[in-house]
Formats: sequence, C-alpha cells, structure tokens
Amino acid sequence: MRRHRGSTLKREQRIEGYRSGLAGTERERAARAQVADQRLREARTRLLDLEQYRRDYESALGRRVAGGMGGPALRDYHAFLGRLDAAVAQQRQTIVRLETERDSDQQRWREIAVQLKAVSAVIDRWRVEERVVEGRVEQREIDERALRMRHAVPAEV
Repeated sequence: MRRHRGSTLKREQRIEGYRSGLAGTERERAARAQVADQRLREARTRLLDLEQYRRDYESALGRRVAGGMGGPALRDYHAFLGRLDAAVAQQRQTIVRLETERDSDQQRWREIAVQLKAVSAVIDRWRVEERVVEGRVEQREIDERALRMRHAVPAEV
C-alpha cells in the first residue's frame, strides 16, 4: 500500500473515482445517443408525413384540374407544391444532419464504454491480486503462530 494525500489507499480505491466519473459520462453519452436516435426517428416520420401530404395535394390538384380550374388557382397550387418540395428537401437535409449527429453520439458512447470496461477490468484484476496478497499474508501469520506455539510448548519427555 502507498500513501496518497495523507491516507492509505489501495490502488483500486485510487482509481475508483476515475471509474465512477467514466461511468457517469458513459450514462450521459448513452442518454444523448438515445435522444439523438429518437430525434432522427421523429424527423423521418415528419418526412413521411410531408411526402404523403404532397402526394395527397397533388392528387387533389389533378381532380380539380379535371373539374375545371382557373389559371390563378392552378398557379397557386403549383406554387404550394413548390413550397412542399422545398420542405421535403429541407427535411431530407435535416435527416442527414441528424444521422451524422446520432452516429457521432453513438461513437462517443462506445468509446467511453470501452474505456469504462478497461478500467473496470483493471480494478477487478487489482482486487484479485490484493486478495491473493492478503491470503499469503494471512497464511504466513498462521504459519508463524503455529511455529511459535510449537516452540513455546515444552517437549514431553
């Protein structure tokens, strides 16, 4: 054991604070990745809704033209279809951006999870080593006591 900041700490105790910090960061990153994934799903749903609305609007245009629609109304319909097309294109760009953000968040989460796993494995290995050392010390003490008791008991003649 070594002295650290005025107290005796085992190796695993010294690194446990770091491991705890990593665990907190890992939970944060997991939550962020989950939120990013949810935002992406919502954006995809909005895109599907926009595309369906555009198809419905275009179908309605076809019916209205067949029923006799004037020039200004037709221009308005086409202008609105253009705005819907722009909204669909913008939503597709949003999805690409959200996919990038989600992938980045997931990658950061995986990196922290790997670090946490490695640090936890080191702590576990140190604990096993400590138990082995403690077992050896305990066995040595038992052996020394037994040896002292043998020497302390006078031999019977």
